[in-house]
Amino acid sequence: MKKEDIASFIVYILMIALAIIIGFTLVKDMFTAYNNAYGSRALNPYVFAILIILLGIILNAFGLELFHALGGKIGGYSIVSLNVFGFCWYKKDGKFKFKFKDFDGLTGETVLAPKKEKASPKAYVWLPLLMYVVELITCIILYSIGSNKDLAKDDNPLIWIGTASIIFITISSMMALYNFVPVKLDSMTDGYRLTLISKPANIEAYNELMRIENLQREGKDLDSIKVFDEVTDFTAQINLMTVYESLSKEDYQSALKLIDKMCQTPEKISHATFNRLIAQKLYIKLVTLPLDEARKYYDEEVSDSIRRFISNDLSMESIRAYVLIAGLLDDSLAEVQFADSRKAKAMKRALKTRAKIEEKLYKSAITMVKDTHKDWDMSEIQ
Repeated sequence: MKKEDIASFIVYILMIALAIIIGFTLVKDMFTAYNNAYGSRALNPYVFAILIILLGIILNAFGLELFHALGGKIGGYSIVSLNVFGFCWYKKDGKFKFKFKDFDGLTGETVLAPKKEKASPKAYVWLPLLMYVVELITCIILYSIGSNKDLAKDDNPLIWIGTASIIFITISSMMALYNFVPVKLDSMTDGYRLTLISKPANIEAYNELMRIENLQREGKDLDSIKVFDEVTDFTAQINLMTVYESLSKEDYQSALKLIDKMCQTPEKISHATFNRLIAQKLYIKLVTLPLDEARKYYDEEVSDSIRRFISNDLSMESIRAYVLIAGLLDDSLAEVQFADSRKAKAMKRALKTRAKIEEKLYKSAITMVKDTHKDWDMSEIQ
């Protein structure tokens, strides 16, 4: 299970816990006061709760994406699409059209494209948070009015507003918890974006990523991909796009040069990113160098901890490198078969834009092993 999956699971548990705690305390008390105030004239509490919950979810989801769009416009971006619960409004030929589409997020997604080089995503990230704070303050005021005991015993006509407000607070707080927690989850959240844009280099890389993704959506060829000299975990991911472009053209030297550049400052990137860069480097050396030279690099430069990481890592970068290590350096058919058995899961984790390239690179690795060990039965490995 990936780290973001574990983090997402924890956040979902916290969201459920928040709903249960508020539901069995404040919401329960408010419904008791609501029934006391209205008596037989009160709407069925379950029907009332369901209606307010649906209204709260819809308004918060639309509000979140509308403020994303407004923040994007302020920051210098064009709105490519706005998606809420699969209802997607997208721009094509300068006009907005509608379709149903999947989205990357809890309730929706707003896709942007930079209109200028210095576009900034800060307003895109901060405006939804501001919306939540304003909504929270407003609902607390309404809740305090609607839950006023002196008014309630006099048949307070605003008791239903207090009840609705506490439900809105619960819903908006659950969504805010997911959207603003500052870690990487199963989708790109504002909290994770905040951790990225704290570094100026990441803002430039973020804009480059959106530019590239927009060209790919429009079916246009990439003219070039910007290479970043300042290495962070995020700029490394953008630089890897250039690495994959080079690998797809079998321009191994250009790919190796950029990998070496990123590996010069391992303290600036995550442990996993660094080790996968070494796996990429190993793959290139095993493909391009005489076996003795590749073995010397592996024996002298690759630590035991990196070797363990590559052998256990469920990524295509590590798996295709491990196929070559097992097949060419260790002469182990069993380990090649073990690596191949994990390929399908690794491909599901790979970015869609890299799937074809990874298939090509993996096939090249398998072919090299087959050519080296013609006596091995590798008929089940494609």
